[in-house]
Amino acid sequence: MPEVTNTFREALSRPLTQHERDLIRWLLEHSHLDSSRLFPQVDRLSVATRCTCGCPTIDFALDGEPVASKGEQLISDWLADVDGMPVGVMLWQTNDRISTLEVYSLPGTDKPFGLPAMDSIRGY
Repeated sequence: MPEVTNTFREALSRPLTQHERDLIRWLLEHSHLDSSRLFPQVDRLSVATRCTCGCPTIDFALDGEPVASKGEQLISDWLADVDGMPVGVMLWQTNDRISTLEVYSLPGTDKPFGLPAMDSIRGY
């Protein structure tokens, strides 16, 4: 059984899915900051932990080393839909290292859900 790192996170060690990789690139391309320096990291990321609430939020390791979440700063923040449910989509970084892809239900749900399609992403 995987180790639980805290109440809301479960330790993992897996590569990114293509959808995760594409979503991270989209969020970097559409960031409110100049995030071009972070693009080379995308192909070096893996998943270090995932949220245990049923949302698809994941934390990253860069070159196999988990990226700290303490002191995270927002890179990109959007709205989207997953199966008709509105969600928030946020990409975070710590010390110029991509740290977390956060996807959360706006109305709240107790049912697991996945990542949004890129064509459902919109601004506030």
